[in-house]
Amino acid sequence: MTILRRFFAALFGLVLLAALAFAGLVAWLWITDYRPQPVEPLAVQGQGSFGAPAGLSLLTWNIGYAGLGAEQDFFLDGGRHGWPARAEVERYLAGIAAYLKDRPADVVLLQEVDLSSRRSYGINEALALARALPSYAFVLAKNYDVAFVPVPVARPMGRVKSGLMTLSRWRPSAAERHALPGRYGFLVQLVQLDRAFVLTRYPAADGRDWVVINTHNSAFDAGQLREQQLGYIKEVMTREYAKGNYVVVGGDWNLILPGVDPDTAFPHREPRPGFYLPFPADWTPAGWTWAYDAAAPTNRSVSRPWKAGENYVTVIDGFLVSPNVTVQEVRTEDLGFADADHNPVRVRLSAGGR
Repeated sequence: MTILRRFFAALFGLVLLAALAFAGLVAWLWITDYRPQPVEPLAVQGQGSFGAPAGLSLLTWNIGYAGLGAEQDFFLDGGRHGWPARAEVERYLAGIAAYLKDRPADVVLLQEVDLSSRRSYGINEALALARALPSYAFVLAKNYDVAFVPVPVARPMGRVKSGLMTLSRWRPSAAERHALPGRYGFLVQLVQLDRAFVLTRYPAADGRDWVVINTHNSAFDAGQLREQQLGYIKEVMTREYAKGNYVVVGGDWNLILPGVDPDTAFPHREPRPGFYLPFPADWTPAGWTWAYDAAAPTNRSVSRPWKAGENYVTVIDGFLVSPNVTVQEVRTEDLGFADADHNPVRVRLSAGGR
C-alpha cells in the first residue's frame, strides 16, 4: 500500500509540475504578446530617390524566411520539419539576395522576412536584403513576434520575429502598418501571426499618389479569418481609389486567385490540401483587374521536398489594380522553388484607365 501511495504521489507531483509549467508558459506568452495598434506609422529607412513616376514595376515574393527551399518540407503543411540547417538558410538567403540584386523592380514586396528568429539562426534577413539593393528605401512591419513557439514538439521553433518588407527605388512620402482583422482562439493566437499589410505612398507625376499595399493573409484557417481580412483590404483600397489615387495591392493572398482552377491548372499528384481555398467569386470590385501569370505556379505545397509533377502547385501570389491603372506586363519567374516555396511575380503598370 505504501508503494502504491508513493507511486500516485509521484504521479500527482509530475502532473502538477507539468500543469504549473504550462501555466507559466501561457503567462509568459501573454505578458510578452505583441499588441500592435490598428494603424501604425512606419519609419522609412535606407536611401531612395525623390521622384514622381508615371508608372511602376513591382515584384512580390514570399521568401519563406529563407527556410523553405526545394529540399524542405514543413510540419504545418503535413511535413515533418520546422526549419533546415544554418548552412541551408544561408544558401537560400544568398540566392534570394542575388536574384533581387540582379533583377530589381521599382517596388519590391516581400513577405516572411525574419528579423531575429531561432528558425533562421538569428540572422537579420531584412538587413541582408537591404544590402542587396543599397540605393533603395525600405520599410519593415512585424507580423510575427512571439517569445516561444512550442511546436513542433520534438524541436520547437522557439523565438520568432518576422514580418513584411517593402523596398522601393523612390522614397515613399508615407508608410503605415495596418492590422488585419480576425484572431484565433486565445491559446492559439498567443503563438500565431498578427496579420497585417504595409501601405506605402509615392507621389505620381500628375499630383496623385501611387498607393501600394503589401499583404500576407492568413493561411490555415477554415476561411473566416481570410474573409474578414479581405473585407478590410477592400475597404482601404476602394477608399484610396475614390480619392483619385492609383492603387496596387500585391502579395501572398493565401487564396487561389480568381480564374485559376484549384485542381487542374497545373500537373500534380498530391491532392489539393484543404487549406488551399479558392478566392470568393463575388469579392473583386467592378473595374478592378487581377494581374498574375496563369502559365506558371507561384506556390507549392511543402508537405514534402519539391519534385515537379508531385507537389500540389497553384497561384496565390499576384496583384490587384484599380480601374485607373493599366497592366502592361505580368509574369511569374519560375525559379523551380529553389530558394523558397513561392516563385516571384512581376508586373509593369502605367497610370491611366483602360
